[in-house]
Amino acid sequence: MKRTTYLFFVLILALVVVTGLVAGCGETTTTTADNTTTTAGGGETTTTAAPAGEDIVVGAILSVTGKYAGGEAGINNGTKMAIDEINESGGVDGQKLVLAVEDSGSEQAGAVNAYNRVVSKNPLFIVDSAVSSFVMAQMADIEKAGIPSYAMGEYPVVTQQGNPWVLRFSTPDNVTPVAAVVFAVDELQKSKIAIVRVNNDFGKTWEDTIVAELTKRNMEPVTVQVFGADDKDMTAQLNKVKSSGADIMIVTADPNTHAVMLKQRKQFGLSDIPYVGSNTAVQPQTLELLTGGEAEGIYALTSSVPPEDPDPAVREWNEKYKAIFDIDADYIAANAYDAVMVTVDAIKAVGTDRAAIRDWILENVQDRKGMGNVWSFSPNGDGGTQISIAQVKDGKAPIIKTVTASSSD
Repeated sequence: MKRTTYLFFVLILALVVVTGLVAGCGETTTTTADNTTTTAGGGETTTTAAPAGEDIVVGAILSVTGKYAGGEAGINNGTKMAIDEINESGGVDGQKLVLAVEDSGSEQAGAVNAYNRVVSKNPLFIVDSAVSSFVMAQMADIEKAGIPSYAMGEYPVVTQQGNPWVLRFSTPDNVTPVAAVVFAVDELQKSKIAIVRVNNDFGKTWEDTIVAELTKRNMEPVTVQVFGADDKDMTAQLNKVKSSGADIMIVTADPNTHAVMLKQRKQFGLSDIPYVGSNTAVQPQTLELLTGGEAEGIYALTSSVPPEDPDPAVREWNEKYKAIFDIDADYIAANAYDAVMVTVDAIKAVGTDRAAIRDWILENVQDRKGMGNVWSFSPNGDGGTQISIAQVKDGKAPIIKTVTASSSD
């Protein structure tokens, strides 16, 4: 009898354990940022704060290696400079900032993997790539992670996905190309516009926006020329520009292809056709690739040119940057620096709850002058509003005019 009773209770206990396991199959147990465990079922997610009293991890995803490394180096530099300044002043409410950088390898799949590696380090926020296609590929992971992620590129579609965790720390490309047309037509008095652009979303957005603005003016481009991101020869494109009768060219490219275009433009005797470039045309990394006046006189539209900014505070900041990194700051370094400083103010205001940080930025950062931009966040997460028009002179790129997104419409 005793043995029968004992076996009965063993069977009951086993049934309880199995039942519990089955009941738990629809739930996911996750260790949250504050080192507690929560259980979520039915597809719900829980967002928590970063651990109190511990270091605050700042994630960064950029191309440390590969073809975009030069253009994205400023992301690392600007982020690091801001973090060092904050830590030297005592941190944020006693918490130090720690930078965790992951390399995308200049590849889309690498950017997705880099995002997940950064997430595993439990960052409070992430300064993400300037290559918008990389951020687009990360969208599902960004939403799943529930971490404010700062897109540093300009592709407008990035903030049109309805992803509540994506904020843009740059001026979007649905306004900058319009400013390029306004400048070319209204100020330089040109009417035969050649569009020359890289074959990716960045270039296509510029083309579409320029064509739309020209259509409003009953104009159209005299030619549209496309090249690859790795092209080393622009002979065909430049010959088409010349034969089209263009009196100005608007060029959307990365640093390496801007450099190729400008070298061959001078070689082929086309320097008399004004060149209006996208922001990377006047990055220090681009100008260093050019010699013998190859960039002399070109224009570029960018959010900022820190060493040439009319604001003494920005120029002073650039001198500090140059002393650290032995190169002038570019727009992307200034934007990354601002991204950290804005977020630090949010942490001081609302603590380390990620959703509260995001909401504070969206609700409170308006007309804020930074080192790289004037920040006014819209509900969809777009932050940058400043467009600076620079013209290269003696190897430098002084700003000749600054407008805002609203005034360039």
